[in-house]
Amino acid sequence: MMRRILIFLHIFFVYLISAQSGVDSLLIVLRKEKDPQKILALQNQVSDAYKYTEPEKMQKYAVLALKNAVIQNNAYQQSLAHQNIGVSYQLYGEFDKAIKHFEIAEKISGNLPDSKKYRDLQAKIYGSKGFVHMQQNEYAKALENDFRAMKIYEETGNDIQLAKIYNNIGVIYKSIDDKENALKYLLEANKTSKNKEPFTFAKSASNIGVIYLFQNKPALAKRYFDDALSSYRSNPNPNGLGELYNNYSHYYIKINQPDNAKKSLLKAEENFLSIDDTFGLSDTYLYLAQIYFDESNLNLARKFAQKSLDLATVLDLPEASMTNEKLLSQIYDKEGKKDLALEHLKNYDAEKEKFDKIKNEQQRLKTELNFRYEKEKLEKTENENRKRLKWIFGFSLLGIGVLGLFFYNRNKEKQKTILLQKQLAEFEHKALHLQMNPHFVFNCLAAISAFVVQNGKDEAIRYLAKFSKLMRLTLEFSKESVITIDKEIEALQNYLELEQLRFNHKFDFNISKEQNIEDDTAIPSLLLQPYVENAIIHGVVPKDEKGFINITFKQSEDQLLCIITDNGIGINQSKMNKQNSVSAHQSMAMEISKKRLETLELLENKKIELSITELKSDSKILGTEVLIKLPLEYIKQ
Repeated sequence: MMRRILIFLHIFFVYLISAQSGVDSLLIVLRKEKDPQKILALQNQVSDAYKYTEPEKMQKYAVLALKNAVIQNNAYQQSLAHQNIGVSYQLYGEFDKAIKHFEIAEKISGNLPDSKKYRDLQAKIYGSKGFVHMQQNEYAKALENDFRAMKIYEETGNDIQLAKIYNNIGVIYKSIDDKENALKYLLEANKTSKNKEPFTFAKSASNIGVIYLFQNKPALAKRYFDDALSSYRSNPNPNGLGELYNNYSHYYIKINQPDNAKKSLLKAEENFLSIDDTFGLSDTYLYLAQIYFDESNLNLARKFAQKSLDLATVLDLPEASMTNEKLLSQIYDKEGKKDLALEHLKNYDAEKEKFDKIKNEQQRLKTELNFRYEKEKLEKTENENRKRLKWIFGFSLLGIGVLGLFFYNRNKEKQKTILLQKQLAEFEHKALHLQMNPHFVFNCLAAISAFVVQNGKDEAIRYLAKFSKLMRLTLEFSKESVITIDKEIEALQNYLELEQLRFNHKFDFNISKEQNIEDDTAIPSLLLQPYVENAIIHGVVPKDEKGFINITFKQSEDQLLCIITDNGIGINQSKMNKQNSVSAHQSMAMEISKKRLETLELLENKKIELSITELKSDSKILGTEVLIKLPLEYIKQ
């Protein structure tokens, strides 16, 4: 039931607002009407008007309209009826049935004449499909349909619906953390809806303010929040007001006014409670808990954190659950309740693992969308080039000189296409490289959190000092795809020292390189870290005795050999441990590194080898060896 309420509230901002009194007026007209064609049109209008009050009646009148439309062979009304039936299923949360009816509506509308009325219907269908895909977290499909709707509304000049589509596209980009594109479309939505569609204007202004706060522009954020508040006061909406007051609290925290932040959150709570919006309340209580924690009011901080966590658990919100578990762990730690602090820290790790998967999927999707955009640009360029070449070929018939020019241009464009294809491959490589840094940072932050609880503040400070040094190196490396081998060794040295602290010197290590390796020898940045991490976590740490990790760099003809050896429990025993452990660490860094190697191999057109071998002597397990063979490259000065 709650999910239906949340969907209903969201749709309230997406579709055309109709007054409830309009439904009663339409029903009076419908009862008196005798013309079959007008009855059919009125049935669809009544169905559409019921979507904000009674989804059951919406579906009922849409089904009646569909039957009459088939009898009268009216394709437009058939398409509209299927659209309304799809929306009714959408309100019930039955998304597969909704998509089925939207696709039928789309197929029928595709055979209608090319006019503004019929094209607006097509755009409305695309917008509905886009919204359902957004609800299903299928953002690529959602954007595809929203862009189709946007193109039609731009051509037909339907500014009200265009503003809503702009807002939807902005919200999708905001959901996948692409703030640049999100801001672009939200600004368009805000500009287009001004003085035309107050709800879209207020919603987009609120979202724009959030992005400007993230960009550290509080004054600009406040201006948009105030615009949204003014619009909501003229056109009240509890859901929108609740979200806006939540956003205001971030602004007040930014300018160091916690009391005003709390007042805003209490207003948000009042609005959300008025419509039983538990989704919004979960955020409100979390923000209150964080403020009270910063003020050292642990009782209120614990109270609101627990309330937020309870709601987040029911609604299955991994990010909110993760944040609340961490906050509760910190609260209990300050209260000296170590057992409860540790319990919530373990819960935090579990929720963080869920959230990491979501973030990785969002990053993958963001990369995919950017890749699609670059691919579409390439295809568009190629299509334009083909048209230009056809003209050149036509004019080439006028003389040998023109014909020669034609061949020159065709060869030039072909080289340009090859260059663009290589740039796309480089883009994919950089995207895979950037995915590993957040993953690595998340692991280190989790380690620091555990260290604070388990080993005390002094050791944590030492850990943080080394961690900050490693972060500086990581930030330097993130600007380049490759670094010198000495910088890679420095980063590995720092990382291994961190892990030694974390695991109480459970292992020793050594890093060496042959003297014949040049200082400017290049290696992909942080390439070896995931394999070293695997050797520590799944190799030497589970071992009873003290472990040892040896990292060696060798040069063999035109290859750089990177060898990681540990004296741990071996591959087979490690796999068995993972199967028997409920909370086994499921790192994606190994998979990302494998993809990086594959992409590098395609990009450089040179063989790259990776082998992982279990070391044995007779039947005794000696450990594991990872061997990576890279083509010998040098940093260009």
